[in-house]
Amino acid sequence: MRNILILLFLFHAVLHSTAQDPNGKKIQGGLVFGSGLNFQKSGTRRIAEDGIGTNFTVGANIIYKLNESMGFQTGIEFDFDKLHYKTTNHDGLGIYYYYSDTQILPVNEMAGVNLATSTNKLFQLTERTHQAIYLTLPTMLVFRTKFIGYTRYFGKFGLRNSFLLSNKMNDKGFNFTDNSFSQPIVSNDQNDMKARSELFFFKSAVGIAGGTEWNFSGTSTITAELGFYYGFTPLHTNRNIEKGNNYLFATTPSNGTNAAIRMNNQATQTQLLLKIAILF
Repeated sequence: MRNILILLFLFHAVLHSTAQDPNGKKIQGGLVFGSGLNFQKSGTRRIAEDGIGTNFTVGANIIYKLNESMGFQTGIEFDFDKLHYKTTNHDGLGIYYYYSDTQILPVNEMAGVNLATSTNKLFQLTERTHQAIYLTLPTMLVFRTKFIGYTRYFGKFGLRNSFLLSNKMNDKGFNFTDNSFSQPIVSNDQNDMKARSELFFFKSAVGIAGGTEWNFSGTSTITAELGFYYGFTPLHTNRNIEKGNNYLFATTPSNGTNAAIRMNNQATQTQLLLKIAILF
């Protein structure tokens, strides 16, 4: 987080040193801050969205003036996302995974392992919160009015392309006391769990936004905008179930691994984002 803030400060200093009247500027740039809501749409009946997630954004943007009424916006933004899920017990099946410490293990690594003598453990999942950090590169066309006094209005249309930097999961559910399906289970919270490539490394969303820009000094403006972004790429990696490199499986305690259905989480995302930017 400290490195991110240093990078944004240097970006701000360069832009501020070249500031001029916003009416005639070819390039505007500055810092952007935002917050919003994440809406997941589940692609499997066994795992469902559990309420609304949240987003916090910090970054730096540049708007390049194409003509008097149009510009192109890009930059770098860091998105801190929270996504909430719950299992549904669809067809009477629970969702399970194996883990060691904070690492969730692929199903194929547990083939032939005797859990009674292994340090690996068995967990039944009921709720999950992803805490993900993305590097986002916005590419937006900006349509602007002329200044009316100290204010002008704008609309934006384009893409937000995001690359996953990190992901941790806070899980709620049950541990089996002897690591098998035959013994009573105890409630347990699993925090800061990790599973390699559980979230897909890339996501993209097309969106539209609108807002207002206020010239509060000779060289600086502040903008406020509200945008809606529709995600058309999957949030989760579609891991190869045949090879067993997925992390989750569905079954009942009476059947255990003898009748397990290997599975992946599936979802897409839409976002509603409010952003404030200071431009120079």
